[in-house]
Amino acid sequence: MKKHEVHILKKSAGFGGMKEELAKEVEHFLDEKVNQGYEIVNISFTYYEASELIAFITICR
Repeated sequence: MKKHEVHILKKSAGFGGMKEELAKEVEHFLDEKVNQGYEIVNISFTYYEASELIAFITICR
């Protein structure tokens, strides 16, 4: 049985280029996890009160 993990990464609106910065963080995080043998299940992005961009990442091993 595969073990699933959910990770949350976020960026506040106070930073310029919030989308690009979060996308780079997500890419770096996923590169590390894939190298550790994890499989990417799902990635979704959402805004919270228009002040934060949040990435929900589900991985499994």
